[in-house]
Amino acid sequence: MKIKVYGKAHLEGTSKKTGKSYNFNQVHYLGPARGVEGMAALTISLDPAVHPIDSIRVNEDYIVEFDNRGYVVTFEPVEKKMNGSGKF
Repeated sequence: MKIKVYGKAHLEGTSKKTGKSYNFNQVHYLGPARGVEGMAALTISLDPAVHPIDSIRVNEDYIVEFDNRGYVVTFEPVEKKMNGSGKF
């Protein structure tokens, strides 16, 4: 599905509860959700080794696909197309 990235964050540290380390990028977007009239504020988590925080552009469109368990399998920028006047 196509989404627009409205925000991003890099989260890294050690869980106080489990003691395990974590390191991921979080992307914020609007999308449909059960029980929500209109759009819901949603987040996805991305591996920073695959999707570095600096490569994620806020206010840009992306294609995101999830597997049957809800994990992200595709996160790619939508290619901008030029119009007839040579502008995007």
